[in-house]
Amino acid sequence: MKGLPAMHEDEMGAMNDRRDSQRIPVAMDAVLNYQAQVMVCSIRDISLNGAFIQGTPAGVPYFNAPVELGLTLTSGGETKQHRFPAKICRITDNGVGLTFGDVGMDAYFSLVNLVYNA
Repeated sequence: MKGLPAMHEDEMGAMNDRRDSQRIPVAMDAVLNYQAQVMVCSIRDISLNGAFIQGTPAGVPYFNAPVELGLTLTSGGETKQHRFPAKICRITDNGVGLTFGDVGMDAYFSLVNLVYNA
């Protein structure tokens, strides 16, 4: 089953106005998992609801594809690896936008710590 076509930045103006949480600029490495593919990538910005991957990784799946984003985050002085289920919500010439699905409490609190203490 194929996904919907990619949305380009000029089509995304209305979507940018619907963000539920503030994005913060970051420069951090992450791992994007899609089926049997593992892609090392860099995050440009992140929020409680999603992230933007800088540059378009080779082999990026289609719009609305389910993926998993692996991040190493520090919370309470402890560094842990977390997995965030996500979907591709935007594909541009500059990168890929992700929206997070349901995340566990530990991962969520680590993300809150990152976003509000950056």
